[in-house]
Amino acid sequence: MARPLVLPVLRSLARLPAAVLCGALLLPLLTACHGTQSSETLLADAQQYRQKGEARAAIIQLKNLLQKDPENAAARLLLGSIYIDTGEALSAEKELRKAKSLGLATSQVMPLLGKSWLMLGQFDKVLAEVADDAALPPSVLALRGDALLALGRQDEARALLTRMLNAHPGQVEALLGLARLAALEQQVTAAELLLAQALKSAPANLDALRLQGDLLRLQGKSDAARLAYMQILKIKPDNTQAHIDLANLDIVQNRFTEAAGQLATARKTAPNSLGLLQAQALLDFRQGKNKAALQGLQLVLKAAPEHMPSILLTGAVQLALGSPQLAESYLQRFLAVYPRHLYAVKMMASIELMRGKTDAAIDLLMPVLGAFPDDVELLSLAGEAHLRARRYDKATAYFEKASGLAPDTAKLHAALGISRLGMGENSRAINELERASMLDKGTPQAGTMLVMTLLRNKQNDKALASVQMMEKQQGTNPVLLNLKGGVYLALRDLRAARASFEQALGIDPVYLPALNNLAQIDLAEKKPDQARQRFERALAKAPKNADLCAALAKLAASEGKTDEARRWLERAHRDNPDAVAPALLLSNFYLKTGAPDKALELARTLQTGHPGDADALALRAQVEYSAGQAPAALDSYTKLASIQSGSAPLQMRIASLHLALGEHASALQAVRRAQVLDPTLLEARVVEVAMLLALNRQREALAVARQVQEQEPRLAAGYKLEGDVLMEQKLPQQAVKLYERAFQLSKIGALQVQLYRALQASGQTPEADARMAVWLREHPDDLPTRNYLAGTKLEAQQYRAAIEHFQYIVAKEPGNVVALNDLAWAYQQEKDPRAQATAEQALKLAPGNPAVLDTLGWIVLQQGDVKRATTLLRQAASLAPKAPEIQYHLGVALLKSGDKGGARKQLEQLLAANKDFPQRAEAQALLTQL
Repeated sequence: MARPLVLPVLRSLARLPAAVLCGALLLPLLTACHGTQSSETLLADAQQYRQKGEARAAIIQLKNLLQKDPENAAARLLLGSIYIDTGEALSAEKELRKAKSLGLATSQVMPLLGKSWLMLGQFDKVLAEVADDAALPPSVLALRGDALLALGRQDEARALLTRMLNAHPGQVEALLGLARLAALEQQVTAAELLLAQALKSAPANLDALRLQGDLLRLQGKSDAARLAYMQILKIKPDNTQAHIDLANLDIVQNRFTEAAGQLATARKTAPNSLGLLQAQALLDFRQGKNKAALQGLQLVLKAAPEHMPSILLTGAVQLALGSPQLAESYLQRFLAVYPRHLYAVKMMASIELMRGKTDAAIDLLMPVLGAFPDDVELLSLAGEAHLRARRYDKATAYFEKASGLAPDTAKLHAALGISRLGMGENSRAINELERASMLDKGTPQAGTMLVMTLLRNKQNDKALASVQMMEKQQGTNPVLLNLKGGVYLALRDLRAARASFEQALGIDPVYLPALNNLAQIDLAEKKPDQARQRFERALAKAPKNADLCAALAKLAASEGKTDEARRWLERAHRDNPDAVAPALLLSNFYLKTGAPDKALELARTLQTGHPGDADALALRAQVEYSAGQAPAALDSYTKLASIQSGSAPLQMRIASLHLALGEHASALQAVRRAQVLDPTLLEARVVEVAMLLALNRQREALAVARQVQEQEPRLAAGYKLEGDVLMEQKLPQQAVKLYERAFQLSKIGALQVQLYRALQASGQTPEADARMAVWLREHPDDLPTRNYLAGTKLEAQQYRAAIEHFQYIVAKEPGNVVALNDLAWAYQQEKDPRAQATAEQALKLAPGNPAVLDTLGWIVLQQGDVKRATTLLRQAASLAPKAPEIQYHLGVALLKSGDKGGARKQLEQLLAANKDFPQRAEAQALLTQL
């Protein structure tokens, strides 16, 4: 069947010019001729090709030679040397090692072999192979100096290179090494003098010419640097590194087309050069082709895992790809060798700030700021770090200096304005924000901050004037119109506000901030249908917009339309199956509405489909946590912590899960890991004391509490913690003094509660009640404190007092499920007919809450509706299998329903699993009757 294809091929050959055809036929004969050439001839040909700058031709000749004479040491040495020239370090090392094994002298091989190791970033190998021995040739010993410099061991390098220069005055390698050292130490003039001496001795030395170009680049003299690199190409036209250096110079100047041309030229000579691959990755990175850049860098690091420029660039690429954890791992490796590298420190500090680790960022920045005190980006990062740490005076100082160095940078003036706001200097802050707004005419960020600041200061007319000025500068757009509507709301001009929001939607019908603002106005005017119609019209224009579906779900939920809310959230997830945010909303909805199985299935499916996605894993962990599946949640959060290794809040969540599992020692370890990651995290100290108390290590707990007092004497936390320890030690009278001191420092309801507990425990109940009454009279809407007091009254069976407080809470928060449930229980104990209606209201709000199901089930059981009670209590018991009171209530219901066998089994299991619970005596008596 294949024979007919021969004829077209022959016909095409027939149409070729005769000279081409003859040449093609002669190719096998020419190839065969190599077999008759001697090794000496092939070696001589290779040397001639190299001298002409034809590296690839030389490599072909040498490979032909080695194919017939693999033990030819001279060919191996020459091939390795050419590979060094073309930047193909891996191939060079292979050939040079072979040459050395074939018996060539160390003085011949080591200068080249050591250079290949330096190119591969294997600096420790150079130090291991090249001893600090003055008897070694200077060209070999200089390799050790270069390795020491690369590892940041500058003092050792200085000593070695100085000894070399003293022993061999004018020695070029020593002069170049000392020049590199001077450049690293920012002593450019000294570096230039040393380089001049080297060039005087060896004007055609390629390393010296390259260093000359590098020094000129360092001083910003790009044109002169270009001439230096081009001088290398005049001497050696096939020098790969010179083309790479010229490409890097073009990349810095955003001359991407020219850079690509230089790299294409280099690729013809050395397609496998690691430097070429790294430069191409840099070009891709600067052009926003981050995935392509990463692929190239992975090739470099696979061949040379210690190639420091590629490690640094990989960190930058990973950061640009939105993977700060991966970026951090590369940057840490780089900074371990070059701890004060400017670019690396800036990136690492940015990552620390992303994570909220302000002190870690400051620790990174301070040493480098000493070396580069006028670097605007460093000053800005230091200012931002101090701003986030609320050290406004220091932030202001850094931003002032940065804005002085770059007076036309809007972001610096905006940041300075924010720091001045933190210091309470409102007028100066507004001045800076005004200046930022004037400088940043193309974007609304600075102006928006100015308007928000003016609104906060009640300068509403000035805020409106600022928005109107922004409109003149930037033109009309939805962002500014929405901002303008917000100003009109502050001015209580509802009509103008509505008009601005409507105008924003006229430009962008699905602009959510304006839609939300109009919906809020509709709801305030008791027009929920109008709000709903707005969102639905927008959704018709963008049918798969998850945010609009979420807004409609929120609106439906606020009206008690649970099924409708669920449908909107399910639609958002169905239309965006790979997005984490809609899945998270739907999962939380399922959890709140008593469908934990659906929530778990959804989260696990999403995470299985995205096994490397940290957000999907975080969703799964959160859902498992919220569903009460502590072991599974702990496993998921532990996996997440291995990805987000620098997250202190994550370690705190892991601690809470260990605590839920009764693993106090493991919880303590997690808390202490959180403290290492964030020493300022006060929450970790609070939990640490609680864990130590749970482990009966009261002396250690007391030490931690007092340490907090020493570190933060103006904060209440340390004294409150010591009070907790004293309460655990059954010393409530002493605890009262500590809680009192804490309360004087921070008069908040939570400390009033602790003081109430200690007073009661020390037998001072009237004093406790009196102080609590004064507090609630002065702070009637402190609902958490009122809820605590109501709970204590409920526990003390003072039902009327409890009812009074729960009624107040429910009046303020009609959707407070816990208060409604407790109020229903208190009503039932007082035989108040409002008990069932109140419990029904709580169940409507939280249909999957086992405590609510239990309360309503018990109430209807008391009222004689045994069938419904049993159904409700079965559901509650299945949701809370370890709640003995609920299990007891189910046993009673089963007995009343006539299911004696079921009741007996329920009570037996209850008593076997729980040695001590309030209803144990009643359960035992009931079982005895059966």
